Amino acid sequence: MYTSETSTKLTLAVTYIAAIILALLMIFASPIARYIIGEGAKTAFLSAVAAFYICCPAAWIALYKIHRLLKNVLNDTIFTKETATLLRHLSWCCAFVAAVSLVTTYFCHIFFTFTIGAAFMTLILRVLKNVMAKAVQLKEENELTI
Repeated sequence: MYTSETSTKLTLAVTYIAAIILALLMIFASPIARYIIGEGAKTAFLSAVAAFYICCPAAWIALYKIHRLLKNVLNDTIFTKETATLLRHLSWCCAFVAAVSLVTTYFCHIFFTFTIGAAFMTLILRVLKNVMAKAVQLKEENELTI
């Protein structure tokens, strides 16, 4: 039967799979980029590979923060300051990727798509962070009320 706990565990499993895929992409980034971009566009190839490796630490941090967030959901510790902090960190990871992608767009125009996607995810996560921070504030105020 489908429950929110089942969904959270499934999302946690997908996070582990994403970590494995990221590790594999780090190993095979150059041949994959060469296949997608081609041999002729040397500048686009080098900028794409460089941008990918520059963004990898942000991706690892984001996966770790997602893991922590999902563990908090499983432990029923959702409306806490830590949750808002995790969402804030996730938004900054997306903002970093958006900035790197924007710079890389100068060399490889397809990166503009990544810029738009990462910027939109930054916006969504900032809104969620603000909602969560307000929920935590309301919860703390309610706990002080007799």
